[in-house]
Amino acid sequence: MTIHEAVISTGRQPLLGGLFLLLTGQMALVLAAFRDRRSRRVRLSLLIPFLFGAVVLWLCLSMISWEINYPGLSEAMPAWLLTLGALPVRTLALAEAVMAVLLVLARLDVCRYRKNHVTPDSVKQAMDLLPVGVAFGRQEGAVLFRNLVMNHLSQELTGKLLNDLVLFQEAAGRGLVTLEDGVWQLFVRETPGMPLLQITAAQITGQARILRELEEKNKKLKDIQLRLMIYSRQTDRIIIAQELLTARMAVHDELGSVLLESRHYMSDPASIDETLLLQALKNTNMYLLREYEKDDAADDPLAEAFGTAEIIGVKVALTGIPPESGSPRLILAAAVRECATNTVKHAEGDCLAVDVRRTEEAFTFTLSGNGRPPAGEVRETGGLLSLRTLMESQGGVMRINSAPAFCLRISVPGEGR
Repeated sequence: MTIHEAVISTGRQPLLGGLFLLLTGQMALVLAAFRDRRSRRVRLSLLIPFLFGAVVLWLCLSMISWEINYPGLSEAMPAWLLTLGALPVRTLALAEAVMAVLLVLARLDVCRYRKNHVTPDSVKQAMDLLPVGVAFGRQEGAVLFRNLVMNHLSQELTGKLLNDLVLFQEAAGRGLVTLEDGVWQLFVRETPGMPLLQITAAQITGQARILRELEEKNKKLKDIQLRLMIYSRQTDRIIIAQELLTARMAVHDELGSVLLESRHYMSDPASIDETLLLQALKNTNMYLLREYEKDDAADDPLAEAFGTAEIIGVKVALTGIPPESGSPRLILAAAVRECATNTVKHAEGDCLAVDVRRTEEAFTFTLSGNGRPPAGEVRETGGLLSLRTLMESQGGVMRINSAPAFCLRISVPGEGR
């Protein structure tokens, strides 16, 4: 069978299809050689098989075109085309086999060259292997380069590949993006010496987790610090009270000695120095008189609450006249103590406004602090829950408002109600 007979028969499809695939592969290798800036000899060695295959394909297509346009007039074809068509079909198969071998050898040479030399494709491949996202583009949004990681982020944020830097930056927001595969931090800067924008994206899932843990630990440490400040104040008072108790015990022991000496003096005046005894009695009586002049009542709970607030750095602004005594004053003291602690701990504030209103039937306390407003509804746990229990045991009502700022309102019956 000749080439002419093969190309006009049904067997032309595998022949021409294989030839077309070989030409496509040769063309890809030629483009790769020019892109990799190979030597002129290498480019020419790849270009010759490609041109040879293109000529063969063009001749075969010319035979088919002649048969379509001039059916039955094969003898009238040009002599050069008729001579080529008279060649055995195995000649065409042999040419394709040679082209295939040359294609394989050229492909191996390209792979070996790219393995040992830096090419534009190797730079792109290296950037695609990076665990961080990298993209370059113009100020107006045109993308000049992006790697696979940046394309992945763009698909997650915008639903498509990165083709517009402006759209991508709008979707990224402030630069901290949380996706299913972790937390990503984006950085945007201008390329030095070039009017280009460089966007890099790094995964900071581990760092973000550590930061959250540190924030939680800082909150706990701040709570512990507040408690230590309160405990420190209580410790100072305990130490002072202990010193006073020791001093009183010493005075009381001295009083006992004076009384014994007085008894001995009554029974035997000559055995005791009267002047020293009278001076000891005078000192003892003066101490006892000063002791009775002092207020031996328990410390005021409201003053104690104001002192605690001052220790932790909260200024209490009181409006109205607080209850003089009883459970209303105790409840107000507990509310001031709890709200002052929460103002520092949760709102990072330094001022607590306390408004006291009194009617014939009840007291109404309104407490509000400055600082950061609550992120959501305030849950009654810990001190607030204890405050509600104390307040309800006295027949009162407590309400908490979270927006626009924290506000605690308590109504308790007046003393004796």
